[in-house]
Amino acid sequence: MKKFFSLIAVALVAFAAQATEWTAADGNENVEYAPVYGYNFETDQHNQMQYPAAELTGLATGTEITALKFYTNTISQVNELGGTVVVSLANIDDVTPWSPDAWGGISGDLLDVAVTAVATVTPAADEDGVWTITFNAPFTYTGNALLIDVQSVAGDYQSTAFYGKEMGSYLIMSTYGYAGSTKGDTKLPKATFVYDGGQGGETTEVALLSEANALEDNVEFTFNGNAVVTLQHGDFLFVRDESGFGQIRGAIDGTFAGGEVLNQGWNATKAGNNGWAWYTDAAGLIASGETNAELAAPIVLTAFPDESMLNAYVCIENQQPSGGFLPLPARFYTLPDGTTISKGEILWGVDADASRVPYNVYGIIVKGSDGTLMLNPVDFAPYVEPQPEFIRGDVNKDGKVNISDVTALINLLLTNNTDMTEHPEGDMNESGDLTISDVTALVNYLLTNGGGN
Repeated sequence: MKKFFSLIAVALVAFAAQATEWTAADGNENVEYAPVYGYNFETDQHNQMQYPAAELTGLATGTEITALKFYTNTISQVNELGGTVVVSLANIDDVTPWSPDAWGGISGDLLDVAVTAVATVTPAADEDGVWTITFNAPFTYTGNALLIDVQSVAGDYQSTAFYGKEMGSYLIMSTYGYAGSTKGDTKLPKATFVYDGGQGGETTEVALLSEANALEDNVEFTFNGNAVVTLQHGDFLFVRDESGFGQIRGAIDGTFAGGEVLNQGWNATKAGNNGWAWYTDAAGLIASGETNAELAAPIVLTAFPDESMLNAYVCIENQQPSGGFLPLPARFYTLPDGTTISKGEILWGVDADASRVPYNVYGIIVKGSDGTLMLNPVDFAPYVEPQPEFIRGDVNKDGKVNISDVTALINLLLTNNTDMTEHPEGDMNESGDLTISDVTALVNYLLTNGGGN
């Protein structure tokens, strides 16, 4: 009952803190050069977008913006960009359009204004094509125009595009690392500004990951439970408690080993990647000094996972339980023996082509852009056939030691079938071979231990 009322309280606080949104440049035009220029994302970029006051009429002076959303029509390409971008904002008095030059570029320079960095993220769109950027701290809008400034560290070349609105003047400048090359566009990316809605930035307190996962997006919370690290993979930290799984990304300071229990009292913001269970810019993460190997161990899948296992660290052994194929992201994976898997699917730890190479696959359960659950591998280990448990005296290998094993041992001696590699259980006196003395030792064992089962 106490837990029930706790969950009700969490839901009420989440409802009270529900964010409000305002969308600027709302349109379906194709914007190629901002917020990131995918065609040249393998070079460092600096992009600026000027949003005029006429597009921001829903934002009152003093609004505390907590998140920003862009909308892409090339979901998979955006998710394959890699790299990181620093997103910054600045209040400006008015827009200052750039002028096109004779070569299809932009005349002039980027705006020389002081900007406030609000997030460092990797471009990532959800299944609806929404790239949500949750801020490290709220940004105060003071009225008039806004500048969104995006600087990137090189990633991968992809043909990305975003939805936007034709503005009739060049309000975008994109510079990239080919001898100061520039691009510009008269179409401004559709951008949704998320703000608190007047609730004063209340922080929800939760004690279970399942409660954090159930929060509305963009809600700030303090976690007061015992979350265990299952895996740190790049800029992602995967955690688990007895109620579920979570993913932390963003400002992770330090390195964490699997099994370490995090200290209670770390803060984060719930974000919308994969629909739930993504916490950004978590602050105060340190190891408590305790460990929990049981919760940190990968879960061995014996059936196709459901959505409750998003972000779970799992192992698929060399077997084919019910559920069939579990899709993999369409990438190349190098196995320990040097061979590669290039297919988009794997058959429960067995390479999907004819070679059927036996491997255990370790990875994280994620959701693809089409909503399909997938396994994102982080490691492959050669499959080792499990050996049956050795029980001395269990000559017939039925898992028990009783009078039937005496009969089986006598039959082995009578048929001269005394190969120790096949029947080590019969060596009761541990002499290294099978003789009548082992029969005597087995009978004595049964008499001493009540005749067996």
